[in-house]
Amino acid sequence: MVQSLQPHAELEHDRLAESIEVDDEVEEEKHELDSVPQATGDTEIADEDEDEDDSMQEPLILVFMTSSVSQLAVHTVYENGRRYCNDSYFMPNDDAEQTRLNIIHQAFLLLLDGELTKAPIPRGRPCRILDIGTGPGDWAVEMGEMYPDAQVIATDISVFDAGPAVLGLPNVHFQLDDAEAAEWTYNEPFELIHFRGLAGAFRNWAVVYQQAFKNLTAGGYIEVVESEPDMDAIVFPDLHPDSYYNILASAMQSTVLTTSIITTESNGVRAHLQPSLLTASGFVDVRTYDISVPLGTWPTDPRQSTLGKMMLIAFLEGLEARCLRPLTATGRWTASSVRDICEKVKLEVAASRGATVSVRFVTGRKPMSHAPRRWRYQRRIEELLGEMDLSSGPSGT
Repeated sequence: MVQSLQPHAELEHDRLAESIEVDDEVEEEKHELDSVPQATGDTEIADEDEDEDDSMQEPLILVFMTSSVSQLAVHTVYENGRRYCNDSYFMPNDDAEQTRLNIIHQAFLLLLDGELTKAPIPRGRPCRILDIGTGPGDWAVEMGEMYPDAQVIATDISVFDAGPAVLGLPNVHFQLDDAEAAEWTYNEPFELIHFRGLAGAFRNWAVVYQQAFKNLTAGGYIEVVESEPDMDAIVFPDLHPDSYYNILASAMQSTVLTTSIITTESNGVRAHLQPSLLTASGFVDVRTYDISVPLGTWPTDPRQSTLGKMMLIAFLEGLEARCLRPLTATGRWTASSVRDICEKVKLEVAASRGATVSVRFVTGRKPMSHAPRRWRYQRRIEELLGEMDLSSGPSGT
């Protein structure tokens, strides 16, 4: 739970765009990559130049949760100068990663015109919402604000900050939980279960989707969003085949196949976004929304340029975070060589014009046939009443 313990960062779009400077004039001449690693069989993955002591014992952090658990013991791992929640998950949970996720959340608010979901969840009536892999908790907190009658539960396998949280939102609850580790044991079902930015997080998405199906109300929705501007979702119209970007992308693809650091289905890291996986779990009305988002400040439209700037910063700041642990785990890369090629990729990407990243939303509904008949009738009556305009009173002559 990435900073699920701290108030979410309230970054206004204009202020954020002004505070992030991306140098559009990047020197195009590339230098030789002296540190491109060779397969040596050396399994040493620690960077000797890093200040962090990777041999240190995992520190014990006392976490004060809001509204759900009073105190939990959380272990963290320091590796190559980054902080991780355990020995296996490939993404860090340090302050730099928290800031990056804050930026992604703000970009999605801009992308969706201030909305938080594509699922048709009505406001103004009680409901339960579950956010799996909540990250910094921005989405969950803002859902709690936008849906004050809802109970929002946000879960993650880690925390970013150890300080006590002062959220002031009685309807938002945070829990440490691994959605893939065991059977879900929630006492009541949910109207919406939300996943965002979790590509590579689960070994078996089908099992996770089946758990979500069981824990939804009849007529409830699942939403799966891949928000990360990762390497397999970016299109560059002007990138050379021998670019550092393609070298790094190839290394990451090989890492997915040869290590267990990034989990994936057989047909790709983003295979969990295929509608067939949801329909196989029992969902109906499965819909996909594909949006091409600019990567960089090249669009002439101010809004698109701001959005592209946010996504570019998220990509540049996340490049090392996404690649460092998987590549060093192979034993063929050192931390310094990973950072070296990441810096060269950043120069290439920042200099590119016309780059886009594909963002996909997938929603599905649990059929009403799973509800008792009286519930189905009640739900239909509520839908009909919601469609009627009763604000003007009975019509008169």
